[in-house]
Amino acid sequence: MAGNVTFLNELQVEVTVELGRTRLTVRELAEMAEGQVIELDQAADKPLALLASGQIFARGELVMVGENGDRLGLRITEMVSTEAQLAESA
Repeated sequence: MAGNVTFLNELQVEVTVELGRTRLTVRELAEMAEGQVIELDQAADKPLALLASGQIFARGELVMVGENGDRLGLRITEMVSTEAQLAESA
């Protein structure tokens, strides 16, 4: 199939910014209360991961955006190569 595939540029993919992860038991989840803090495995000074359809695509830093700075955004600081993606998943 050697046709023009530029239409792929218009496909939408879900992107997610990952702050970090942790593991909890069902009991710990059930006992959670409002105001409780969950510690994540990500250090506060490390870049956040941008995932496209579940795969790391880039890394960046959290920024305030919007007219009043009332929303969050991600400033891209590093694009992740295919080779780096494969190494991280191994």
